[in-house]
Amino acid sequence: MQMVKKIIGGFFLLLIFLVVFAPKQQIYYLLEKELAKNDIVISNEKFEDNLFGFSIKDADIYIKDIKMAQVKSLDLDIFFLYNKLEIKSVKTDKGIQNMVPKYIDKITAVFSIIHPYKIDIKGNGSFGEVEGGVYLNMNKIFIRVSKSKDISAFRKFLKKDKEGLYYEKYFK
Repeated sequence: MQMVKKIIGGFFLLLIFLVVFAPKQQIYYLLEKELAKNDIVISNEKFEDNLFGFSIKDADIYIKDIKMAQVKSLDLDIFFLYNKLEIKSVKTDKGIQNMVPKYIDKITAVFSIIHPYKIDIKGNGSFGEVEGGVYLNMNKIFIRVSKSKDISAFRKFLKKDKEGLYYEKYFK
């Protein structure tokens, strides 16, 4: 019994060391490299290494060399069994505000081992409040607009059912 306790304790200690001492800046650069394959570039950012993740402050987002948004802060917490991405204060560029929300106060995406096939998403901004997720087993994005405000810019992308407005998209 003592041997089993030591093995389990050692596993959790190893997991904690991996989280704390992981090369977080290299994880960020790997993410940036993957985004670059889709012509998405993050620039002018300030990178901060935290105990369990990293933060990016004052970043500009470009898609195909066109500035799309400015992000005040992006925080990624990596716990391997529970990962959380929190994006705060996103202001979209004036040129695209007729197609997307003007600003986003906060969006949170959570991946947990409890629901390994779903990434939970919650957010609020000029459009109101949304919640939903990315369903990895069905290759589907589903976002429900629970309290809508100014959705005129992207109303054409939303569908309606008995519970209200939602966005649904299947991907490969």
